[in-house]
Amino acid sequence: MKTVIVFDTEDLEGMKNTAQIIDHLSEKYLGRPARHHNRTFGKIEFIKTLRRFAKDAKDAGEVDPGSLRFAKRFADKIWDDGTGRPRN
Repeated sequence: MKTVIVFDTEDLEGMKNTAQIIDHLSEKYLGRPARHHNRTFGKIEFIKTLRRFAKDAKDAGEVDPGSLRFAKRFADKIWDDGTGRPRN
């Protein structure tokens, strides 16, 4: 399926609708939202994320919790969630 989407910069409502359509199509066909760059969270959520990371590091066993690979895998789990918050 091919879809052509028009983004008319003179139509504010149309731009908002286009963004929603792109998000919908991305979610449906890619399984994730199109906008990954807009992550926000509060201090408490950040602290909970750090605690989760520490717990995962403690439970890592033979894996080096100080490695870049371990940190990236943890970040991917949170980032792919789509909310920027730790998954329970």
